[in-house]
Amino acid sequence: MINIQKYLFFAMMLVFSTISFAQKKQNFVIVIDAGHGGKDVGARGVADLEKNIALDVALRFGNLIEKNHKDVKVVWTRKTDVFLELWERTRISNDNHANLFVSVHCNSATNSSATGTETFVMGLKKSNETDEVSRRENSVVFLEKDQEKYEKFDPNDPEAVIAFEIMNAAYKEQSIRFADLVEKNFVNKDLRKSRGVKQANFHVLRGNASPSVLVELGFVSNYDEGTFLASEEGKQKTAETLYESFKQFKKEFDRRSGIEDEPAPKPAPKVEKPVEGKKLKVKVMESKIKFSATSPQLRGLTDLDVIQEGENYVYYYGETDLQSRADDLLNTVKRKGFSGAKIVEFETNKKLEGGKNYRVQFMTSNKKYKDRDDKFNGLTNVLRVKEGSLQKYYFGADKTIETAQKTLKEVQDKGFRNAFIVTFNGEDPL
Repeated sequence: MINIQKYLFFAMMLVFSTISFAQKKQNFVIVIDAGHGGKDVGARGVADLEKNIALDVALRFGNLIEKNHKDVKVVWTRKTDVFLELWERTRISNDNHANLFVSVHCNSATNSSATGTETFVMGLKKSNETDEVSRRENSVVFLEKDQEKYEKFDPNDPEAVIAFEIMNAAYKEQSIRFADLVEKNFVNKDLRKSRGVKQANFHVLRGNASPSVLVELGFVSNYDEGTFLASEEGKQKTAETLYESFKQFKKEFDRRSGIEDEPAPKPAPKVEKPVEGKKLKVKVMESKIKFSATSPQLRGLTDLDVIQEGENYVYYYGETDLQSRADDLLNTVKRKGFSGAKIVEFETNKKLEGGKNYRVQFMTSNKKYKDRDDKFNGLTNVLRVKEGSLQKYYFGADKTIETAQKTLKEVQDKGFRNAFIVTFNGEDPL
């Protein structure tokens, strides 16, 4: 049984030391903890190790704060690939009289389809799912020399629960507030899936004399999310979202402290002019093979436009009339490994010459089907073209790429998700 007098004394010491320091200090202190490190690699992701992603995001997050908030002291528990015991991370936070402690981690699951962010605060409410996360993140203690320092907590002991709640009460509300800001920003800013704010018993949060959270940035065991988190774009976006959450939290902190900054005059926004009469796309690659949307050859790129030109399939990514946005799309594609990608221009509503037209190929079969067959899911006026032993089925006949894309969407909405656009001369594929 845990000695309640000892825990009550420790709780009062934490509160009184924090109040005393708050009267003297001038700067806000944030301690950023990059999870794992050194011999503790954390989760092994599809594209990188958890320890590497956590460190990169933690450094970017802190650098954004240092750049934009001169009144904030940023302390990192680690800035290199070194091993730290969990109690050392808490000690660094308390020694620096932190106003906020943020531990950065990545999630992992045996089910590779699991995705989403989640942010934890210290607490007793739990589920099988949160138990699994806390077990994984706490498992680093088995790499430490002295495991006795982590006093066992019995949630069935009423005295232990009372002592825990007293210790936790001083910072719980603000911990939950910051966690809520993080999850809302992941959803609203980055359009990420959030698994919510949760409570769990983490060694790295227990004993912190400040609002404290542990952020799981996403599942590195999932192909798309793991690839995103390991990419330059993913790490930068994630760090910026953490920073936006901090900025809101700091503003609320200053308001409670009676500190109000003069709002800086907003510069007049620069309005970029669209490229007149043209649409810009990124040409990703050409291939003689038609790849499915989930094919590994596409390296996680989604929503690609595929147009068959002669014997080749040409893959295009994105569409915009802004040069800056086209540059961003190109950078995204090149970060995926398509070094030969380039921006191409399409004239808006340019019609194909002569008898040329665009049609949508939606099905290939070794059987002949008549027009209006049930296999066509309601599509009519279907063109059948025989190539060798196969019958290929096409819908529509459009003169511009814009109308062809609308036809493609119509066909895909009928259930033919792998349909694509083919260039014809009359009723013959080019």
